[in-house]
Order: sequence, then structure tokens, then C-alpha cells
Amino acid sequence: MDAECKAMPAIAPVKKIGMVLPQLKGKYFYCKGTGKRMRDLAKFPMQNGSIVRICDDCASYEIIADEPVAPTSELPTHLALQNYLLETGSCYKATLHTHPIELVAMSHIQRFLRGDEMTRVLWSMIPETLAFAPLGIGIVPYGLPSSVELAEATLEKIKKHDVVLWEKHGTVAVGQDIMDAFDQTDVLCKAANIYMCARNMGSEPDGMTAEAMKEVQDVFNLPKTRPC
Repeated sequence: MDAECKAMPAIAPVKKIGMVLPQLKGKYFYCKGTGKRMRDLAKFPMQNGSIVRICDDCASYEIIADEPVAPTSELPTHLALQNYLLETGSCYKATLHTHPIELVAMSHIQRFLRGDEMTRVLWSMIPETLAFAPLGIGIVPYGLPSSVELAEATLEKIKKHDVVLWEKHGTVAVGQDIMDAFDQTDVLCKAANIYMCARNMGSEPDGMTAEAMKEVQDVFNLPKTRPC
């Protein structure tokens, strides 16, 4: 960010984030506007989003360009994740929040919200799920969208999982780049789709056995904790 950008004044009142994020002091982010559609961003990015600067108190932000488009309501979670990745020195640089139909649907069934049941079922559908999402999926109970409580719960789960499912809402994934985060989410969606297709044929799918899954983990030396 050059000196000219740093000198740009705020074009809207300062807003509180709801959290203190010391790693983000003075940093800039492009934020999709709340209520705006992702499909419109490519054509008109600055009419459907804005550039925000994190203030020196590390607890608030100001919009500096181009228009005073209010950022996404999930801003606290996105910023908290970036702060966490910087704070821990992680090689992960990207976060992805989306609303995958299959995974959100599974979050409406209590069985899949207990312990590691959803991870076990998804891993067992196809070996690639283990390869691309070796840390499984963390579950965050339903929380008010945009709330600080949801952000804090996500931070706890992301310490052990690369993909976190917000009950009845969507997913958050972290990765070394955006495609890494996408691939992990995508393979979990495919596994969920395989499960649902099998269920639609009238039976609970057998899935891979625990022994078969362990063999995949061992042969391919899959990580059990985040590599960085």
C-alpha cells in the first residue's frame, strides 16, 4: 500500500469490529458489501464492496474507497481468522466462507453434529476426502450470523480443523491459498453428495471401514495436525 493510499481519508464513520485484533493494525482489506451478490463483484467490484482500513486501536475500521458500502456482516469472523493466522505465523494465507448445500443440509440432522460423526461419514465415502481434508470438519453450534460469539467459536475449531461447519449456515475454510481452501470444502461437499445419493437409493451406505481409512492415512502419511 503506497503513501497516497495511506493518506486517504475515511468516507464513512468509524465502525467497531467487536474484537481487538492487534495483528491487523493499519492493514487494508477489500470487503464484499453486505447484501451484495458475489456474481456482481467481477463486473462492478467497487459498487458492490469497499476498501477498509483497520484503525490504530485494532478494534475498529474505516472505509476509505470508493463508496461507503457497508462490509459483509461476517467481517468479524474473517478478520479474526486473518489475525489468528498472522499471530501464529501460519503459512495459511486464505480463508473461504461459503454456503455448501450438502453440508448445510447435513447440519440439520443432530446425528452429524455429535463428536466426529460427520467427519467419519464423509471420510468413509471416498479416499480422496481423507487426502484433501485430512483434518476433517469441525462443528460450531448455531450462532447468530455476524456475532462475535460465532467468530470466537470458529477460532477455537479452526485450531484443529481446516474446515469448520456453522450449523444451519455454512462453512469456513483456511488454506495456503484460496484454491487450497476451496478444494478442501469441495471434496467434503462431494463426499456429502455421495452419501446422499446412496441414501436416495434406499440404504445407509456402508462406507469405508475404519481399517481401510487408517490404511489410507498411513500409506499416504496424511497429517493429523496442521502442517504450519
